Amino acid sequence: MRVRVLNSWFAGVTLYLLTILGIALLTVKLSSVLATQAIALTEPYLLSNCPCLPSLIEQRRMAAQDATPMMADRTRTQVTSLEAPSVSADVLAAQMDLAEKEDSRRD
Repeated sequence: MRVRVLNSWFAGVTLYLLTILGIALLTVKLSSVLATQAIALTEPYLLSNCPCLPSLIEQRRMAAQDATPMMADRTRTQVTSLEAPSVSADVLAAQMDLAEKEDSRRD
């Protein structure tokens, strides 16, 4: 009788410890998943307020400089428009930045 009580007590304690271990492992796994999701969701907001980033106009200029392929024979193709633009490129870029900011606020 005493052995049966000890066996049931040992089984109960073992089951209790396994349950606590399972809950701890589940908590660690879910917290890492939650932390990953939180970082992914807050990354654009943290980067948009960083003063070290260049403005959108400067980002576009740098992207345009990087995107132009180097020609082997150093020839260039000249493109001309049919009519003169009514707005300068800097004003147009600033208007595009404002429109992008308004669109991001609406989302």
